[in-house]
Amino acid sequence: MLSLALATVIGHAQLPEPNPSAIVGARSLALSPDGSRLAFSYRGDVWVVSSKGGRAVPVTNHVEMDDRPIWSPDGKWIAFASNRAGGSSIFLVPADGGEVRRLTYAPFSDAPSDWSADGKEILLRTNRETRENGIYGINVTTGAIKEYLLDFARIENPKYSSNGGGLVYQRMGFPNVRPRYEGSAAAQLWRYDTAKGERVAIESNGFQHLWPGVGNDGTVYAVTVREKTPSTTVAGKTIPKISLSDNANRTPNVWAYGAGVPKRLTGFVGGSGARYLTVAKDASMIAFERDGDVFVMKPGGQAEKLRIVVSVDEKTTQEERLVLTNGVEAFSVTPKNDQLIFSVRGELWQVPVRKGRGPNADDATQLTDWAGVDTLPLVTPDGKAAFFISDRNGALRLFRIDLATKDVTPITTVDADVAELRLSPDKKLVSFWMLGSQGGIYTVPVGGGTPTRVLAYPGGSPNIDYDWSPDQRYIAFSKPIVGSGFYYWESASSIQVYDVAKKESINVTNLSVSNNTPRWSPDGKYLLFGSNRGGGNGIYALPLRGEDSRTTELEVRYEKPTGPVKVEIDFDGIDRRARRLIAQPSEGDVQYDAATGEIWFQSEGDLWKASYSGEDLRRVTAGGGVGPWEFAQDGNTIVFGRGGLANLLNIRDPRFMAMPISFRADWTRDLRKERRAAFEQFWRAYNANFYDPNFHGRDWLEIRKRVEPLLSSVGHPSEFATILNQMVGELESSHSEVSSSSFVPGPSNAHLGFVIDPKFAGPGLRIAQVPERTPGSYAKTKLNVGEIVTKVNGKEVSFNEDLYRNVLNNQVGRDLTLTVQGTDGKTREVKYRALSSGEFSGLLFENRLAARRAYVEKKSGGKLTYVHIAGMSQGELVRFNQQVWQFAHGKQGVIIDVRDNGGGNTADRIIDVLERQPTMIYAPRDEAFFKGPGQTLNMPMVVMHAESSFSNAEMFPAAMKARKLASLVGMPTPGYVIYTGGLPLVDGTNARMPGTGVWRIDGTPTENMGQQPDYKVDISPADYFAGRDPQLDKAIEVLLKQAK
Repeated sequence: MLSLALATVIGHAQLPEPNPSAIVGARSLALSPDGSRLAFSYRGDVWVVSSKGGRAVPVTNHVEMDDRPIWSPDGKWIAFASNRAGGSSIFLVPADGGEVRRLTYAPFSDAPSDWSADGKEILLRTNRETRENGIYGINVTTGAIKEYLLDFARIENPKYSSNGGGLVYQRMGFPNVRPRYEGSAAAQLWRYDTAKGERVAIESNGFQHLWPGVGNDGTVYAVTVREKTPSTTVAGKTIPKISLSDNANRTPNVWAYGAGVPKRLTGFVGGSGARYLTVAKDASMIAFERDGDVFVMKPGGQAEKLRIVVSVDEKTTQEERLVLTNGVEAFSVTPKNDQLIFSVRGELWQVPVRKGRGPNADDATQLTDWAGVDTLPLVTPDGKAAFFISDRNGALRLFRIDLATKDVTPITTVDADVAELRLSPDKKLVSFWMLGSQGGIYTVPVGGGTPTRVLAYPGGSPNIDYDWSPDQRYIAFSKPIVGSGFYYWESASSIQVYDVAKKESINVTNLSVSNNTPRWSPDGKYLLFGSNRGGGNGIYALPLRGEDSRTTELEVRYEKPTGPVKVEIDFDGIDRRARRLIAQPSEGDVQYDAATGEIWFQSEGDLWKASYSGEDLRRVTAGGGVGPWEFAQDGNTIVFGRGGLANLLNIRDPRFMAMPISFRADWTRDLRKERRAAFEQFWRAYNANFYDPNFHGRDWLEIRKRVEPLLSSVGHPSEFATILNQMVGELESSHSEVSSSSFVPGPSNAHLGFVIDPKFAGPGLRIAQVPERTPGSYAKTKLNVGEIVTKVNGKEVSFNEDLYRNVLNNQVGRDLTLTVQGTDGKTREVKYRALSSGEFSGLLFENRLAARRAYVEKKSGGKLTYVHIAGMSQGELVRFNQQVWQFAHGKQGVIIDVRDNGGGNTADRIIDVLERQPTMIYAPRDEAFFKGPGQTLNMPMVVMHAESSFSNAEMFPAAMKARKLASLVGMPTPGYVIYTGGLPLVDGTNARMPGTGVWRIDGTPTENMGQQPDYKVDISPADYFAGRDPQLDKAIEVLLKQAK
């Protein structure tokens, strides 16, 4: 009986049967040639499954990212891209798993795109020895490199045609996470005839054509749309939600390009549409992913969803136990200065200020456990609770925690961020800024309750500072002065005094400078603030009532109030009363000591103090490093951050000895929770700060709900970045890219300094070009076209991957010895310092620009000149000024070229110069007359732009046209224009936040509506590589007609 009973217990204690669920989020799909199997990327590895679904098996197993698999024609091998060696290289692995072999070694972004029918060659898009993009083939056994074509435009996803007579590829193109993009930079579908060397567009209609593939009958497939989805509109207008008008032609679907008109094969409406299209080479089958699910179908048939299951384990430990002893982010002490409440790693902690004895004296108690952000604690006057800010409910909202029970209560329920927590002077209320449409200053009782708005300020920023008057009648706050800065972020700010009773604000500074950090004196007589008026930063005092004598004769003394203070303000002429009290600039907070009237502030990394009158200036701390600081509630202590710890400073002790508050916090970092918190943070940040509250007509919440399940597919940081890119890509917004926190150092390869002839099979490297200013162009180290380099540093060379693996690896900046066989058959050695690929590319670019200038000046008979702006950066602005005033002197017109320009923010400063007109005529004695001021072009101009002009390089031609300063020549720009900022996420992922939209002066959007030229002229690859520039020729023609 005992044995039977024991067996029964054991039986009931067994684990349940495993019940694996189907995965979501398979990416980079690849059907085997016969269509029987499907390779895909998931959790950082390459997997293989039957094309009917079922259990998938991994064929790679590495901590770094393995992606973009393709099959060998016999189905026995898989090639894939991986960053395991740094950068992105191509690797090979047996299709059933086994030893991995590396194929490419060049320091470029290599990824396999297709495998030749004879199994000898893998096709890829890459850069090798030129500045331009190229399609290359890599021999899988020898590593020999074959160049198919080059293009000055972006190239992606080349595929072999089914008859072996050509290639199909994407030309140009925005990232595939923006499949609904419509504009000049959309991915075109092209074909290249390898026998004739001819290129032709299959389709170039302004829409994206993504993931192209070629079927066994020669049919080309791609994911595209045929109808524009609205995204931006004129300033002040809102487009309806696209869900109300979406259809299959607007949604990314699979299309076939065979004989006749293109045919749509899938009919999805809404959602992400089809992604990661793959085509079986020898079978009539395609597969794709949609919203995390994988589908297979025969062209013309019905798509069937696959159920794929995997057995997967974590490659790295997802939980990490840490002992934290510094890194304090924010803090607040209890009223008796006996407990410190602080945040570290986004959690709230509590530790005694004065320690007991023993090894556990520094132990901190964890108050919150949230994978996101809990920060900025503010202890209540009774010391029993603390207010804090957290993103646990989406936005950075206000919460209250009971320090004894750790119970957390939400205070704000509005989906908006809050900042700048303060205790009111009577210590009965907590006040805070709220951002967004219901923004302003709110108060809530220290015991909790419903917030009340006391000052309405819609919008706002988390950097706005404010202070209560001693009687709580007024609030002083800083407010940006719209239009006062050349750029909006350079705006000056005023100090406003808000009357809580009358609900009105008055500007008390009335000067367009930086006025900030307003602070009321405890006696209610002055308003202190920081300012850069008078040419230097300092601390200023503003008397609230007219004074009885001139400042120089005024005796300023502080008398501590003995009772309630009533603040009385004479607003008549108040802005003219401000005077500089302290010349030492303040870098952070400024506060009065209520007991003595002394002024404390932060400057040069330390705490300083001065008397009530601004005299007796003294540096209190030494050594710098002081961070945020505040007065403790007792009024006798200052708490400040330094060295990752909070420090207490008793200001009544004349020795001013700071006491660091040590702690020991046992914390478990959960990477999975951290990633989910980063997802929440990203969504919340866009929800609160994306420049268009209508989200380009998209439903941002619905997008989140569709994308969130894909988090289970993340096994590598780059996959998390991919998911976020897909999510934000649905907004069809520029400047919103997300980059992975993962970085693997890669090789650094030198460049030989000449162009290799790719048609020469070797042995050796035949020289095709020796560009000017490269080492081989100088007499001492001369190289000639047609000569053959047989060895480098004594190693035999040919145009193959071994050149990068064993010869040029880590040779940048080192001396190279080349064994050169001349065209006369003689051999010599040439020795010079190796270039980097970047240096070589830069020399080619500069040579091209110099040739363009010479061409313009020659063709115009010396009447015109040419200047190129490579980026809208401060450095390029300086370079522009250096060149334009040199080359434009004595000319009758200038061409300004912003093609191949990634943007920046100097367009307005350039235009400021270009629209300047002469106002006078000057003539020093015995010298010629000239017009002034200097640096005025005062001549006709043409601006050249194209699909490669981005962001601020689109704003520049738009503004030049609006100001009637120039004619525009070239091609439409992409419509990639938003002001953006950085958005670091809690897991280390880096994102961008487009927070400010840009419209033309007529109200039309620049985002997703590129600038149209006055004269539309295209340039073909044939033109480019023949040295022809039809756009430049047109610019010369137009400008000569305008020149005087």
